[in-house]
Amino acid sequence: MSSDLTCPSCGYSFDKNYNISSEISRLLKARNKKTIKYLNKIASKVTSNLPFETRINYFRFLFGIQSIEDHVVEWGIEQYYQKRYYTSGKGFAYLRKIIQNRNQNIGVLKKNERSMLGSPPPVIEFNE
Repeated sequence: MSSDLTCPSCGYSFDKNYNISSEISRLLKARNKKTIKYLNKIASKVTSNLPFETRINYFRFLFGIQSIEDHVVEWGIEQYYQKRYYTSGKGFAYLRKIIQNRNQNIGVLKKNERSMLGSPPPVIEFNE
């Protein structure tokens, strides 16, 4: 019987020895500049307000959202920041779940938004 110590949510392997600093750099380099700015800002807020949040937790957070598009990550960070969840003890795992849930539901949310707003009016061309 092998012990599989992999997170079912993000795929992080607890068996593997990661070089945290180089992995964080690698995961950040895959993002655009605006997203990196968002990630750095929120990491600073979380780690300064929640002493239990460490670099390894930040790495696990980045690892868990590595396959999610930048606009979804930015949206999740914005929601987390506006609601100031970092002041109520909700750390990287909570933020990761906000982002993952948004990513999972984005197709349905867009469809619902379109049906709520309707479609744009047709273009009418005048012939003079």
